[in-house]
Amino acid sequence: MSDSPLRLASTVVLLRDTEQGLEVLLLRRNAKLAFAGGAWVFPGGAIDTLELAAAATQVEAAKRAGVREVEEECGVLLAEEELAHFCNWTTPEGPGRRFATWFFATQAQLSSTDIIIDEGEIHEFQWLRPQQALDLHQRGKLNMMPPTYLSLCLIGHYQTAVEAVDALKLRTAYEVTPRLCRVQGEMVCLYPGDAGYAQSDGTILGARHRTILAEQGTTYIHSGTDVAVPPMDRP
Repeated sequence: MSDSPLRLASTVVLLRDTEQGLEVLLLRRNAKLAFAGGAWVFPGGAIDTLELAAAATQVEAAKRAGVREVEEECGVLLAEEELAHFCNWTTPEGPGRRFATWFFATQAQLSSTDIIIDEGEIHEFQWLRPQQALDLHQRGKLNMMPPTYLSLCLIGHYQTAVEAVDALKLRTAYEVTPRLCRVQGEMVCLYPGDAGYAQSDGTILGARHRTILAEQGTTYIHSGTDVAVPPMDRP
């Protein structure tokens, strides 16, 4: 199986405070798109060559691209210096499109009328509390990929947008490239620290660091001190 080249990308988690609690903006991608069609995602997209050429570092280019993508996909203007970098996800090896994506979070005290989607790449948006989004996903009503799922698990520990952004700025950003396999008919994403990660074999006994993608939703497993890396779903 041939491996596709990596494209650098940027994603931004927009957070706001409401009377109901901390909310996150999610966008539904056009179901006809080749990559993640129909999935609910955070605003984001590929870093272009001009942004890379003009930036001194990749993170600077990623912030610039994140600001641009947020404006293009939902009509919101952000400042680069307000973005808190908290993780990097690289698409698993394989023949499909692959992205090495920087994830940022920022406070955006917006109303629904401030969001303007393009009706092309993006077809719908929702402001949801992190746990509300996770519950909808587990009921099969909100299709999302593991990076989105685990980001919502992490952010759900915070009470306000300011608290979340300030904490994520101080948190050591994790980097992960999942490896895919099947165990008992279910798709499994293996992460560093899992006993089967090096061999892409989810049946190997030992430490467990993985998500299971089942019909009833996503399950994240971090078996504890036997895993060499910290859990991705907790501060």
